[in-house]
Amino acid sequence: MAQSHYRLGMNYYQGKGVKKSYAEAMKWFRLAAQEKYPHAIFMLGRMYDSGKGIAKNPVEAVKYYRQAAEMGYARAQNILGQAYIKGNGVPADYDEALKWFRKAAEQNFSDGQYNLGLMYAKGNGVPKDFVEARRWWGLAAEQGNPKVQFTLGHMYLIGKGVKKNYSKARQWLRQAAEQGLPTAQYHLGMMYTKGTGVLQNQTEARKWLQKAAEQNYLDAIYALGKLLSVGSEEVRDPTSAVVLLQQAATRGHQRAQVAIGHHYAKGNGVVQDLQLAYHWWLEAAKTGNADAQYNLGVMYINGKGVKRDALEGKRWLTEAADQGHTKAQYCLGIMYSTGTGVPVDMDEALRWKEAAEFWESL
Repeated sequence: MAQSHYRLGMNYYQGKGVKKSYAEAMKWFRLAAQEKYPHAIFMLGRMYDSGKGIAKNPVEAVKYYRQAAEMGYARAQNILGQAYIKGNGVPADYDEALKWFRKAAEQNFSDGQYNLGLMYAKGNGVPKDFVEARRWWGLAAEQGNPKVQFTLGHMYLIGKGVKKNYSKARQWLRQAAEQGLPTAQYHLGMMYTKGTGVLQNQTEARKWLQKAAEQNYLDAIYALGKLLSVGSEEVRDPTSAVVLLQQAATRGHQRAQVAIGHHYAKGNGVVQDLQLAYHWWLEAAKTGNADAQYNLGVMYINGKGVKRDALEGKRWLTEAADQGHTKAQYCLGIMYSTGTGVPVDMDEALRWKEAAEFWESL
């Protein structure tokens, strides 16, 4: 009967075969909970945690999670561990979190294995140990957990905690990407874009970036726009690139703002409009993008799209140069050596020229 009550509660909770009703769901979960059914006890915790059908109450949620966890329910053990990590309904306590993650992990619960691995990777409650982290993540990944597959793939891609291995990176990223995880789709797409550990294939890159972009993954929207803008003939589509870059730029993506500025400056895929180029470069420059600051500096020095203003140009070039932007440093060197908008100062000219050469040598 407990299982039947629980299933009926889930039907009302999900609106499966009946009209969705959190009040009805809670009624049936409570009946099943009285019969010590851990799944139903856990769901009561979820309802208090999310505020569905009842006032949100993290402390009450933890009470139910703990009951289910102590009965050996791995999903509750994992959620209880997360509560201790976040201090949600209980004081934050890494030791308690570790205990409950381990209990869930030892029952082969993949999210518990992932979280336990994360504790070892970060050194939360235990000494930092990437070998142990990788062991738990490997167990979770073998069960098909896409979040863990991505984590392993990314570790092998950048060589964090493991030796770089592009073959293993591609293997795990592809498995996660095929399950629809946008972060994995994006990174796999970038591997094909750059030819990182794989034969460069921009058609394949476009496919994976498109999948991630369709899930509204911001970096993928930018990367796909960039690929369609400057990619090879089989993928290049400046008009579509502008649409994508505009989407990302409007959402505050700095590199997209710089890229869409170039499209407007050159009339690539759009009607040339130096005022819009200036607008997007200014947006990126105000948030510290050195390329945008350099572009604004050049606009002011040359008087293109804006009124010529050497001092304003110097100001933007200096902001970019201070970040190590070599083109901006060379421009400042030329300004000081020729007296363009500033007094001739060969010491300053030499300083910026040497700075540019230093950054180029790195």
